[in-house]
Formats: sequence, structure tokens, C-alpha cells
Amino acid sequence: MQGYQCHKNIYLSVHQKELIPKVTPELQALFDQGNAVTVAARKRYPSGVLVDFPAYDFIGSLKKTRELLAAHTPIIFEAAFEYKGCYARADIITYNEMTQRWSIYEVKSTTKVKDEHLDDVGLQVWIMANAGLPIEKISLMHLNNLCKFPDLNNLFIEEEVTEVLRARHTKISGRLNEIFSALRSDEVPDINLGAHCVTPRDCQFMDHCWEQKKIPAVSVFSIPGLRDKKWELYNKGYINIQDIPSEELNEKQQICLQALKTNKRFIDADKIKKELSSWKFPLAFLDFETINPAIPRYVGTGPFTQVPFQFSVHILKSLDAELTHHEFLHADASDPRLSLIAALIKSCGEEGSVVAYFGKFESSVIQGLEDFAPQFKEALRGIRERIVDPLPLIREAVYDKAFGDSYSIKSVGPAILGDEFSYKNMQVGDGGAAQRSFEELINPSASATRKNELKSALLDYCKKDTRVMVGLVNWLYKFN
Repeated sequence: MQGYQCHKNIYLSVHQKELIPKVTPELQALFDQGNAVTVAARKRYPSGVLVDFPAYDFIGSLKKTRELLAAHTPIIFEAAFEYKGCYARADIITYNEMTQRWSIYEVKSTTKVKDEHLDDVGLQVWIMANAGLPIEKISLMHLNNLCKFPDLNNLFIEEEVTEVLRARHTKISGRLNEIFSALRSDEVPDINLGAHCVTPRDCQFMDHCWEQKKIPAVSVFSIPGLRDKKWELYNKGYINIQDIPSEELNEKQQICLQALKTNKRFIDADKIKKELSSWKFPLAFLDFETINPAIPRYVGTGPFTQVPFQFSVHILKSLDAELTHHEFLHADASDPRLSLIAALIKSCGEEGSVVAYFGKFESSVIQGLEDFAPQFKEALRGIRERIVDPLPLIREAVYDKAFGDSYSIKSVGPAILGDEFSYKNMQVGDGGAAQRSFEELINPSASATRKNELKSALLDYCKKDTRVMVGLVNWLYKFN
């Protein structure tokens, strides 16, 4: 599948393994999530037999699979197949004694079928069919948005894709011939940068290829909001900031381009004044940390429902007032929501604006809490309706070269306020790390010492988010 995305990608994976970056904690968490979803899918077939050889043991896996197929084992997990140098393992296959054919079930930890899933299972089925497996049906099993904990009987939706894949089947051999031809080459495929670098996922060799192409630190890729336009400009040869014609860009992009060229920060004081005029003191700066497990674990939640387990609130009664702080962190595996709601209502009070960076997220989290606990609906809605968001304001009225192509608080905070507001070297430095730390915190096997360390790191991170917001808003009020 790496070869489907880019021939250079798979070539480097085979011939220059030293360039493969280490698996990041973020990527490992995705792998773990996928494995957990696959295990959950197997529970629908309690009599299934697992080919339990390690992924790297091709010979053992193929041998065990042949034995199970010969015995007409009704349900097999991780069956292995090989054909002309291609190897695949099927999540679930089931045997139909009536037709003497097999049904293939590929499990995906998403809530819908994606085009790359069709490529993935299409290649697997091509290998299986050519290896001699008689197939009657092919289905993708994905998570069901309508499933709600604790009833997980409908956790999966089976979506048959047999006919869709039939139309793609004849093209697979040609694509594989191209991939193997590239792999047999004595030279690295000369493939330019393009949308394939990030679609369907970021290529693991992006840094290597950017360096090879000598892309400068500030380039066409530094302009925010370009989307696919950046590839159009890149292909026209507009890479260096100084070479990009402003007429190729919209008004906002032209402002960013000028700031990048001159290294002068753009500020629209009038827009800042207009927006801040509607904000009311006391200001409550709010940030949530949430968990969104693929397999729901809290009452009324579905796959990937955002459930808050932590918040930080800084209160600023006036620009001259002393800052006060409230925080909440749930520290065990029980449902965090009821205790969090009580603390949240008390912390945010009933008056003033609630400041949330990318406030749509905080608003959606509170909406979820309203649905979960209707007895608190009025108080929670009061908080939600008071939310104001500095992100759209900064996006419209401020741009600094140090933002690059990102308006995230982790880019904007230190660019405007200095290194003191950077997230570098924090034990927990982003939302993904917060989720992983929370999972470890609520794991019964974690030691008391480790739990205390995780609590401290989580509290520091969430507090940092609201403290950076305070700094940014104080800076914005200088133009009011």
C-alpha cells in the first residue's frame, strides 16, 4: 500500500531502511487502536481460530493457514496468503459449506468506508484469489456511529464491497507490475513532491524528500490556507517566498505572503477592537482534555465520542486583576463526566465571557455533557452560549512569520508571547500525549509514583493551554 501511494516511498522502505523514522507514540497509539478494534470484531465469531504466528513469520503463518483451510475450519483469523512476492493476512474469513467458498471480512477502525480501504482490501483479495482461495463475498467491517455503550451488539457495520472490487480487480496486476519494476531499479525513483506526500496519509519520508528537494524553511508551504493550491504553485516553480506572485493568492493569503517576505507582523487593530468590544468581564479561560476511544466505554457514548476527563479555567476579573485558577482531573477508570460537570459549573460562574481557543471544540464537548446530564442542561448551556473564540480573530487580524502555516495555539502562543509560552520539553505537550497519559493514569498496573508523575504532567499541560490564552488575550487588549 506504500507503493500505491508512492513508488519512492516503498523503494526507500526496502532499500534504505535506515531512513525509516522510529515509530512515534502517536503512531503506536493508532496501531494499538486498530488492533483493539480487530480483537473486538473477532468476538462476533467466538468459534474462530487464530493464526497466531508473529507478523514476520511468513512461513509459519502460511503453513498454519494451509492446514486450517484443508480442514475446512469454518472461521479463521489472520489467515496468511502469498502470490508472486505479495503477502497478505486476512482479518476474518468464514467458510460456506453449501457453496464451498469463503467470505472475507476486513476490519477498519473508522466509522465509514474510505477509498484507500478499497485499495487495501482489493489487493488482499487479489492475493488470496490468485493463491487459490475460492471467494464468494468481500465485506468491510467498520465502526457504527449509532452504537451506544453499554449495548455493543451493533458496534460494527458490515458493508459488502464485492461488486465495487470486481470493477477494480483487473487494474491491480498492472499497478503491482509498476511497483515491482520500481523496486528492481538500481536507482531511487525520481518522483516529485505532490499531494501524494500527504494523501491518504503523511508519508514517513516527507522530511527526507523535502531536504532532497532543498525546500527552504520559509517557502510556498509556509502560507496558511493554501490547501491544494500549494501544489499548483509548487509545480509552476513558485517555491521561494520572494518568487510567488501575489495575484495567485486571495486577499488573506497575500497578507501572509507580505508578512513572510518582509518579516513584519501584520496586525489589524480595528478588527481586534471590534471583536473585543463584545467580550464581557470576568473572562473565564477554558480548556478541556478529552478521550475519544474507538470502542465506547462510557454510558451513551459511541465510537470516537469526545469525553472530557480534565479542564483548566483561569479567571480574569479585569485587565488589572490578579489571575485565579481552577482545575479538574479525573484519575480513575470510572465515568468522569458527572464530577467534571459540577466542578466546571462552579469554576466558570454565571457571568462574563468564556474564552476558548478553537471554541467549536469546547462548545461541542459541553453540548455532549448537556445531552448526557439534562439535569445540568441550563447551567451548561449558559457556559456554552458565553463562549468567545480568539482563534478566528487572530486568523483574520494577526499574522506573524513564526506562525508558518498554522494558527494552532502552540504556534501562535510562543510567536506572539515568547519562548516562555512554548510547549517544548513538556512531558505532556499536546492533546494526543494527554490522551495517552490519561490511559496510563487509569491503568490499574501503574505504580503510585507513576500516577503522581502523570497527574502532575497532565495538570501542567492543561494549565499551560489556558495560561497561554490569557497571555494572548492580554496582548490583544493592547489594541482595544
